[in-house]
Amino acid sequence: MPKLEKPIRTCIVCRSKLSKENLIRLQCKDYKLISFDGIGRSFYICKECQSKTLLDEETKKIEKALFKQCKKKDEYLVQLKEIITHVR
Repeated sequence: MPKLEKPIRTCIVCRSKLSKENLIRLQCKDYKLISFDGIGRSFYICKECQSKTLLDEETKKIEKALFKQCKKKDEYLVQLKEIITHVR
């Protein structure tokens, strides 16, 4: 039986292609950024971009990527930081 390859996904911030285990999966639901709950559209952010978020580096690039996905960026960066700290 052939060996199955791991699924490859793209980070919305840096556009790098990585396996799913190296990414965090998020979604926008009711104008809130949450961990993916299995229903609806979602997107991925890599660990490197997660650490840049926590260190407040390249926030414009991260906000721009989140705005493309969620369309309302008022508090998404703060919500992203909260999710990342709880996931780790």
